[in-house]
Amino acid sequence: MACRDALSGVKVEDVMRPCSIFVSSNDLVTKARAVMRSTGLRSLPVIDGGRLAGIVTIKDILQVTSTRSNIAVSGIMSPSKLVATPSMSLVDLARQMVGLEVSDVPVVKSLSDRTVVGLVRLDDLLAQISGKISPGRKVEEVMVTDVVTCEPEDEVSKIWDLMEKTNCSGLPVIRPDKRRRARQVLGMVTRSDIIRSGKIRLSEESDKGRFKSPPKVKSVMRTPAIVVSPQTPITTAIDLMLEKKIGRLAVVMDENLVGILSRSDIIRFACG
Repeated sequence: MACRDALSGVKVEDVMRPCSIFVSSNDLVTKARAVMRSTGLRSLPVIDGGRLAGIVTIKDILQVTSTRSNIAVSGIMSPSKLVATPSMSLVDLARQMVGLEVSDVPVVKSLSDRTVVGLVRLDDLLAQISGKISPGRKVEEVMVTDVVTCEPEDEVSKIWDLMEKTNCSGLPVIRPDKRRRARQVLGMVTRSDIIRSGKIRLSEESDKGRFKSPPKVKSVMRTPAIVVSPQTPITTAIDLMLEKKIGRLAVVMDENLVGILSRSDIIRFACG
């Protein structure tokens, strides 16, 4: 099944949701930080007078030290990497979202009229695809086997840097079993978990002794991990992601981590 089959004839306006969480360019960075912390979002649209002015990301905010927190969003925001219009094909948007690794896309009236009319998230794409993939297609066909992992005692700041370096928005937290040459999955830690915890800080602030005891992954990870097997139908995995509102699933066989499955992996597979 190709993406054009699952999403054939569907336009952005058919699936977009209201864009209810945003900041303005005049808001202080402290407000944007607070909104991200309460929602777990990694980026926020910047909307002035109903029109899209740009986007601010958690990476932008982390460049602002605590001593400069009175700076306005306008000082750190950037142009939106991807913008949709209501009449745009959802197939085209899906391909661009996974290609650019964008999870939230603002929808404007037109390319010339930047009035914001909605938002599309990866979950909206999954909901459209759910039930349209053959029940015979299994997780093992889509999962990534080269899995980046972390352990409970790892420092949060180092794991955040690892996520940035590898473009992984979530990592399984594992306990290595050297005797069995296996990796037992204990939980999952995501960028959103770290943002909500408020425990990510600029490395330069930590280096100056702000934290006597740097926070560890075990203090922010979610347990128990929600897992599937390689033989789980992809449709079941999609339904589980939508039900639990999560973006990835650890894939386990005989209590050993063998892969990971993300929303983007599924959408990329469907768009093949």
